[in-house]
Amino acid sequence: MDQSPLFALFGGKPGEPVPQVDPEDVKAAWELGRNVQKRHPGQQVAIGWRIFERTCKPGADIRAVTYRASILGLLRHAAPEVLEPWTKEDQLEAVIFRAAAQVPMEWMGFGIARQGFPFDFEDFMRRVREA
Repeated sequence: MDQSPLFALFGGKPGEPVPQVDPEDVKAAWELGRNVQKRHPGQQVAIGWRIFERTCKPGADIRAVTYRASILGLLRHAAPEVLEPWTKEDQLEAVIFRAAAQVPMEWMGFGIARQGFPFDFEDFMRRVREA
């Protein structure tokens, strides 16, 4: 089986659905990443899986949680104005984490060009607005 580096990193086969996860786990992973960034500004720092396992609820699908949190980070970086109405003092509101945890999403492949995000952006925004 051909496994791209992203598949090996996150554990999902490109194009297949990413499991839905608990929004609180997405928030916990997001906040862990943000706290590490604040402590190490301008540096690239890796966070081990075991740290995420201790940060999230027991039994959480860490690969899906971190993937969804990473995609949320990508969205925030690529289009910060989109999430601005749901951002207070640099913290995202719960509706953002809920939408990121539940919107249908697919695993991306390394080196595979794609247009847009690996989820339906309009569905994501509908979930945010309706919450």
